[in-house]
Amino acid sequence: MNRNTLKIALGIATVFFLIVAIVLFVLGLTLDISTLPRVILIIVSLLAFVLGVELGYFVYLLIDKNPNYFLYNTQTKRNMSVQKLTFQHINSRMNRYLSGYATSEGRIWNDRVFDDPYLEMEDEFRPLVAYKLLFGLAEKDAEAGWKCLENSSDDTVAFICKGLRANGDGEFATAIENVMSQKPVNIKVIRDYLIRNRKYMQNKMFKYVIDNIDKFQ
Repeated sequence: MNRNTLKIALGIATVFFLIVAIVLFVLGLTLDISTLPRVILIIVSLLAFVLGVELGYFVYLLIDKNPNYFLYNTQTKRNMSVQKLTFQHINSRMNRYLSGYATSEGRIWNDRVFDDPYLEMEDEFRPLVAYKLLFGLAEKDAEAGWKCLENSSDDTVAFICKGLRANGDGEFATAIENVMSQKPVNIKVIRDYLIRNRKYMQNKMFKYVIDNIDKFQ
């Protein structure tokens, strides 16, 4: 029996014993019977109530109180195992995370969201955001996306490169800075570079989450 099935079974048992406790307690108080059977009914009802409470406590223990951003399953109400985590899931969760800053990745670039020096963002997410923004451009390979990068501000580029360096990826950050610092930006060069490194960025995102999974509680 897996953990989720056990939780459901215990939940059903909890409800059953609590109902039994209530019914027996009411019968013990209302039935026209002698004292001994009445006392037995009330005692059994109390025992059923205690058992129901204990089972309910076990159900509580089976529920994750610290849902992990990348592992938590809203259907099972539990964190799945790290071994089941896929890049597709991580990428999807990062789409959701970025939606808290702008309605689309294009708006993030065009509205210069990351130019704000007082931007509120958890430190553990900054490297992921940096990889995600660059990976998103390479994954979609759309002219509009490359135009966003071409017109991006120095502050946005600095934000991305700082995030890369926070993950010890200084060489990759320097390569991005070198291309983006040449004005006008040769978008073909940066496009080819990012597309060529798409798998690299994907692996970096995946490994970063796995290595730092406890930080995303």
